[in-house]
Amino acid sequence: MGSPRYFTDTQTLKELQFPEILDNLAALAHSESAKRLALKLKPSNQKTGIEFQLVQTHQRLAITQQRRTVPGIEFEELIKEISLLKLEDAVLNLEGVLRIYAASQLVNQWLRFFEEVNAYQQLSQVFERCYFSEDIQQHIASVVDVKITKNIKDDATRELFDIRSSMKSVRQKINRNFDREMRKLLKEGWLGDTQETFLGERRVLTVQSGYKRRVLGTVVGTSKTGSLTYIEPQVNRELNHELDCLMDDERKEIYRILRALSHHLRSYLPLIQAYQEALVLFDFVTAKARLASSMQAAVPSISSTTSFEWKEAFHPMLVATNQRIGKPTVAQQFSLDSNQRILVISGPNAGGKSLTLKTFGLLQCMLQSGLLIPVHQDSIACIFQHLYSDIGDNQSIENELSTYSYRLKRMKYFLEVANPKTVLLLDEFGSGSDPELGASLAEVFFEEIYEKHCFAMITTHYSAIKVKASELPFAVNGAMKFDVKSLKPLYELVLGLPGSSFTFEVAAINGIPKPMIQEAKKKLSSDTKRLNQLLSSIQEEKQYYQKMVQEHKNAQERMLQELSRLKQLENDNRSKAKQLSLQAEEQAKAVQLGQKFEKFLNRYQPSRKKQKENEALFEEIRSFIVKARSLKPTIKPKKTVVKKVEQPSFEFKIGDKVKIQGSKQTGIIQAIEKQKITVLVNHLKMTLTSDKLLPFP
Repeated sequence: MGSPRYFTDTQTLKELQFPEILDNLAALAHSESAKRLALKLKPSNQKTGIEFQLVQTHQRLAITQQRRTVPGIEFEELIKEISLLKLEDAVLNLEGVLRIYAASQLVNQWLRFFEEVNAYQQLSQVFERCYFSEDIQQHIASVVDVKITKNIKDDATRELFDIRSSMKSVRQKINRNFDREMRKLLKEGWLGDTQETFLGERRVLTVQSGYKRRVLGTVVGTSKTGSLTYIEPQVNRELNHELDCLMDDERKEIYRILRALSHHLRSYLPLIQAYQEALVLFDFVTAKARLASSMQAAVPSISSTTSFEWKEAFHPMLVATNQRIGKPTVAQQFSLDSNQRILVISGPNAGGKSLTLKTFGLLQCMLQSGLLIPVHQDSIACIFQHLYSDIGDNQSIENELSTYSYRLKRMKYFLEVANPKTVLLLDEFGSGSDPELGASLAEVFFEEIYEKHCFAMITTHYSAIKVKASELPFAVNGAMKFDVKSLKPLYELVLGLPGSSFTFEVAAINGIPKPMIQEAKKKLSSDTKRLNQLLSSIQEEKQYYQKMVQEHKNAQERMLQELSRLKQLENDNRSKAKQLSLQAEEQAKAVQLGQKFEKFLNRYQPSRKKQKENEALFEEIRSFIVKARSLKPTIKPKKTVVKKVEQPSFEFKIGDKVKIQGSKQTGIIQAIEKQKITVLVNHLKMTLTSDKLLPFP
C-alpha cells in the first residue's frame, strides 16, 4: 500500500498499465540518463509543478509542429568527463574533449534560439543554469581540429610541430627505401602475390618462404599456411626505430597538451555539469513531446476546483492495438464534479466497463506525471490528491490471501485515506463472495465512500448499488450502450440510467444453446425478470430517442447553416444592386460630360478672326473642368499600384517644342518657374512638371 502523502501506489499503476506508457516514453529518449528519468517517472499531486511540466511539454511539441528551424537534440553525455574533471590531476582523453566541445556548441545554439524566440519561456528554463560562453569552444578549437580530422592540430605547440615534421620526413625515407627494395625483389620473383602488407603499423615485404634467407631484413611473422614470410627490410630497421621513438614523443606531447587543456576546462566544471543536466532534461521533455505527438495528445484546461469534463478520451494502448488490426476505437466522455461525484457504471460483461475505468485512471496518472493526454483540447481536467484502483482478479500470494480477502484489505485502506480530493476506481464492486452477502457489504461500503465525500467510478452488476446511486443526490448511474438487435456492445458510456447486464444476450453471442438459456430464465424470480426486461427496454428506448434527438440537432444545424447562407446571399445581392445603381449614375454623369464637351467642340471657331470668341469659350471650359473636379465620384476607384519608371532628365528652355507624355499632343514652352512649366497647347495654357514632358524630335 502507498503512503497517504503519495498520489497512488504501485498496484494501481500496474493495474492501469502505467509502466507500459513509461516503457514507450523511455524508447523515445536519446540518452541513457533521460531513459532512466522516463522509467522513474511517477504521478504527483503538486498542481503547480504539474502545470509547469505540461506547459514545457506542450511548448516542445509546438516547436516540432511549427517546423521551426532549430538546433539539434542529439548529444553524447558528459558523465565520465565530469567525474574526471572533479579529480585534480585527471586528464581528459581526446574523445572527452570533443564531447564537451559539442555540448557547449549545442547549448549555445539553444540559448541563442530561446533569446530570439520569446514564446517558450517555460521550456527555456531547462537551460536556466547554463549561460552563453564561447571560451570553452575557442580554447578547445585552438589545439584540436574540431571540424575535419578531430585530432590534435600539428601546430598546437611548437614541440608537436617539430615532432610531426620529423615523423613525416622519416616516413618519406622509409617509403622510398621500401619501394626500392620491393622493386628489386619483384624483379627477382621472390615476392608473393600481395607483395606487401602492414604489421604493427609498419610496411613489410610479403616474401615467398622459400626465399626468406636471401632477403636482408628482420622476419616479423608468417601467413597461416606458412607459405609467406613477412620481412622488414634491413635498410629501414634504424628508420623504423627512429619512427617509434618519435611516435612515443608525440604521445607524450599530446598527453601534455590534454593535461593543460583539462586544467583549463576544470575551471568551467559547474557550467559543464549544467550542460549535462540541461541536455538530459531537454532530451526527457523532447521524449514526452514525441509521445504526445504519437498519441495525438493535448493539454486540457486545468480546473481550480475538483471537477472535470473530458471529451473524446482514448486509451492509448487500446488505440495502438486497434490500429494494428485496423479496428476503430470508440472515444469516451467523462464528467464529474462536486454535485455529481460518484459514477456507478453497469452493463453487459465485455461491454467496456473495466476499460472505461482504466481509460480514466491511466490518463489521470499520465496527466499528473506531466504528460499530455489523448483527449479533445476543449476538455477540462483537475488535479486529485489521491487515485487508487481495484481492477482485475488480484491475489496476494505472499500473504496467502484470496481474491476477496485481498480486495477487502484494499477497500479498508481506501476508506482510511479517502478525502474530498481522492478518486477511487473500483471494478466489479463487492464481487468475490456470496452474491447476497456480497451485495449487502458492497452497499455498506458504497455508503461509506459516499460519506467520505470522495470521487469514485464504480462498475457493478448489483441492483442494490444501482438503486442506491439513483437515490443519493451526489451519485449518478451510467450504462454501457448495447445494440440489442445485433447483440453487440457499443463500448460507449451514457449517463443517467443504470444498464442491463444483458446476461442471456451475451450468453447467446458466445454460443450457449438456446434451450439452456430458456431454462435459466425460468429459474429467475419474477421481480428480477421484470427489472431486467425494464432496464433492457429503457436502454433500447433511450438509444432510440438519443438517435432521434441527434438527427433533430443535425437537421437544425443544417437549417441554420442554410439560413445563414441565404442571408449572406441576400446581403451580397443587395450590395451588388447598390453597386450597379451607383455605376449607372456614374455612367450617366460621364455621358452628360461627354455631351457637354461635344457642344464645346461644336462652338470652337478655327478661324483666326474668331479668337476672342474662342478665348471666351476656353475660359468657360476651364471653369467647367474646375467644377467637374470638385465633384467626388460616388464609387471609389480601386487603387492600382503603378511602378515608377525612372525617366531621363532633360533641360528645357522657353520656346522649346515639347511632347506631352502619354499623348500625341505637342506644345511650346512659354514659362519655367522652379518645377512648373507652362506649355501652350492648341491655344490652351497647361502647367505641368518636367517629368510629364519629352523633347519633341
